Amino acid sequence: MNETIQLRNVEAADLALIFEHQRDPVAVAMVGFRSRSAMAFAEHWAKLLADDTILKQTIVVDGEIAGHIGSWTSDGKRELGYWLDRAFWGRGIATAAITAYLRLEPIRPLHAVVAKHNAASLRVLQKCGFTAEPSDAPDASHISLTLTEP
Repeated sequence: MNETIQLRNVEAADLALIFEHQRDPVAVAMVGFRSRSAMAFAEHWAKLLADDTILKQTIVVDGEIAGHIGSWTSDGKRELGYWLDRAFWGRGIATAAITAYLRLEPIRPLHAVVAKHNAASLRVLQKCGFTAEPSDAPDASHISLTLTEP
């Protein structure tokens, strides 16, 4: 991989492209979540941008916005989530971006949730040091993972 991958703070100007990323039906099927309407997206991101406890970064590949990554606290747990535009899948970008992000986010443990059928994202998180948590849910559609090491 000869691409330059950088993280920077999410800017308001990034949101139009981030909105389009989350509307891709193939990506939506992979993550197991629904995309937001334009109004819901704008409201959600207005809250995110106003909250300094959320570490939110834009993933930039060779000068092009490829996705975003962030962490927040929910129910006392620090969570990590990311989204990579489908045009950038399969090139090691998610692994590189998460690895770089983990140097910025010092809080451990850090938790992530992945749709069971999303083997690629599960593998990315495992390569970055996350391990699957045991689950006793009989038909859980998602896998919970935790990163405990710095």
